[in-house]
Amino acid sequence: MDALLSLPVMGYFFMPGLTSYRTSLNVLFFYVTWSTLIISHSPLKVEVLGILGIRTVFWLVPSLLFLLFDTIIPSLAVGIKTQGVSALPTRTGGLKARRHGGRPQWYAVVALSMFNICVTAALQAVIELLLTEFLSWPSALKVTTTLPMPWNIVKDILRALFLREGLQYYIHRFILHPTTPTRLSKLHATYFHSITSPYSFTAHYDHPFSYILFRFLPTYLPAAIFRTHLLTYLLLLSVITLEETLTLSGYSTIPGIILHGVTRRQDLHSEGRGQGNYGAWGLLDWIHGTGLGPDLMDDVRDEGEKHQVRKRSGRALSDAVSSGKQGFKALNGKRRSSRKA
Repeated sequence: MDALLSLPVMGYFFMPGLTSYRTSLNVLFFYVTWSTLIISHSPLKVEVLGILGIRTVFWLVPSLLFLLFDTIIPSLAVGIKTQGVSALPTRTGGLKARRHGGRPQWYAVVALSMFNICVTAALQAVIELLLTEFLSWPSALKVTTTLPMPWNIVKDILRALFLREGLQYYIHRFILHPTTPTRLSKLHATYFHSITSPYSFTAHYDHPFSYILFRFLPTYLPAAIFRTHLLTYLLLLSVITLEETLTLSGYSTIPGIILHGVTRRQDLHSEGRGQGNYGAWGLLDWIHGTGLGPDLMDDVRDEGEKHQVRKRSGRALSDAVSSGKQGFKALNGKRRSSRKA
């Protein structure tokens, strides 16, 4: 566990971009650390501890900090919560209106969320054991001392995110929110949609059956289908976990126009108790017309306008600098002429 969260490991993903001369050294340190880890521990242990470490760093710790902030400074938190007072988990339980019964207490949400994380980690371990020990097949995820190439990492993550978008959308829309309610959809409504004002812990708050179907499979299946390297899968899991933590935080101040738009749509999905916004990023909601509020294309247009503003601001600044230089030269020229005279 310590090795997975050590500086060389994190440096492999984040630090090489800082300075070119440190890139080779960071990769070398990471390769030695990773190779030692694989040789001294079983691949299954490395996989499970890596998953739990990612969930701890990118979900549990930030969610606890957000919860403390909402609890200790509620007057400040209300101002940056999309749904205001109703989004304070320790005050209202994240429920929009008190007339709805059966609101879960925040500590029950935390407990079930952590239980779901542990259950899916155990399920992934069982799948690996079934494949390797009982069927004598290769593991679902590739665990080797060889490091994946940067281009392969980007390619695997992008196609996994696209597949996740499709799986989550169709599972969410047609299985968890079908026209005719089913036992599974009722469980999803009873748990996840009992909270209409989301906070970060609700990202993993659901009945275990619907959680596995909606959160676990769309993330794990794409990686298993393409037999992604474990390092790539852990990076993918980091991206998805951080995205879910932020976009279900209930805050209206999430940085970035695209991520802010995802947060807004997730909030509308919870507030509307599943009437739209079924996808993670909103791409298929835009295609199928099931979006609530501003859609993904609105976010793209906002991003474009933002860059145009920056571009115009940059041009204005450049023009001002050029004008200042010309004025300075002209002033020096006049001074020289007056001295000669």
